[in-house]
Amino acid sequence: MKKLLFIASLVAASLLYAQGSKPIEISQQDINTQNEMSDASTKDITPKSLDDFFEEFADNYDIEYGITKDGKTFYTGKSTVAVSDNDPQFAQALQNAYQKAMLNLQTEFIRDAYGRIATSKVQSYEADNSTNAREFEELPKGSTFEQVLNKLTQLTGAKLDNALKDLGIDVSALSEERKKTLLKEEFVSKTMTSAIGSMSGLVPVQTIITQRRGEYDVGVIAIVSNKTRQLAKDMALSRQSAIKGKGKFVSEYLPKEDKGFLNEYGIRLVYDEKGAPVILSYGNWGYVNDASNTKKTNILEDRAKDTAMTMADAAIIEFINTNLSLKDEKTTGDSYEEIIKQSININDGSTQEQMQNITNIIDKVNSKVKTSSSGKIRGIRTLKKWNYTSENGVEHVGVVRFYSYDNLANFNETLNQKSNTNKDNNKKSSNIQRSSNVINSMDDF
Repeated sequence: MKKLLFIASLVAASLLYAQGSKPIEISQQDINTQNEMSDASTKDITPKSLDDFFEEFADNYDIEYGITKDGKTFYTGKSTVAVSDNDPQFAQALQNAYQKAMLNLQTEFIRDAYGRIATSKVQSYEADNSTNAREFEELPKGSTFEQVLNKLTQLTGAKLDNALKDLGIDVSALSEERKKTLLKEEFVSKTMTSAIGSMSGLVPVQTIITQRRGEYDVGVIAIVSNKTRQLAKDMALSRQSAIKGKGKFVSEYLPKEDKGFLNEYGIRLVYDEKGAPVILSYGNWGYVNDASNTKKTNILEDRAKDTAMTMADAAIIEFINTNLSLKDEKTTGDSYEEIIKQSININDGSTQEQMQNITNIIDKVNSKVKTSSSGKIRGIRTLKKWNYTSENGVEHVGVVRFYSYDNLANFNETLNQKSNTNKDNNKKSSNIQRSSNVINSMDDF
């Protein structure tokens, strides 16, 4: 079975936050574990299926999905990829599948946290045990004109049948059908689940893509905790986090080769060389190469990278806060019906009755999930842009963006300098004479 593994980064043990201005030193063991998970270029796990992957992760970190332990809750999500890996739009399909998997994961969270359920059950029974239950009422003959029209229809139908038979075509006479229900029993159960709420601090831990019956599946594991929510709150309020731990240069977390970026989707929580938390975000997309039009291909590649950048930024904003609404309606049940059907030959008026017993299992689903996020992208910068052509000729492109408080402070300083410059420009000009300090003697020349 062919598998590709997307490794995201984050271990629950590393998600520590403390209130107050004093930096909190995280144990080096936690930092090393997180950095290892964050470095996709050195991690390789290939479980046999998504369920194996989820179970293996739970065993390794002693967690249960959906169960809060030590203030942390893990969730899983999965989805299918729309096209195969030899389709020229496979890159876009993978990104869409990842987002659907995240949405399914968010749906589980919103259902557990804010869900309300309403149910209804209906059982009905009807029967006709009358003496003449199997008899049909005689059809009205209608007006004189209608009777003449019916006879013309019968004549035309008979002549048409004979003509078709002469051509060797097997035909059935024109017929009309009607039916009566003799007995019907039905049970219907409806369940409506609805939820409206918000979430913040959702961090993907690991992501995988694998094949099942020849089709690709994408699975995601993510964590949300009081500490990740607090970190998201710090970002929303544009304030510096108190988390401190030994990390490394942000660029060192990136895959060493462009091919490695194919394994990266969504955000990562890492530490920079100063020990400050950083949100890395991988945006992926693709385009269809037009070998006959180089200019068009170049434009498509640039636009695809713009799309990838937007997706990377959106993932960071969704980490800060996401509003969700869920409406899920399921209808289940069964029915049994006994009917008598009568067929009337239009040509000669003869009739034929037939009994039918119909059993039906009811299984209907109508589900809709909607999310929305908004926020400032100040503090987010581009770390790397890349492109790669896979073995199947699929064109992949991507952009790595990252948020840090240093980025935010740098942008703020730049904007403040611009503001001060504008104020200076509004002042009246004056004669100024300046000279530099003399630090050299004539002997220096």
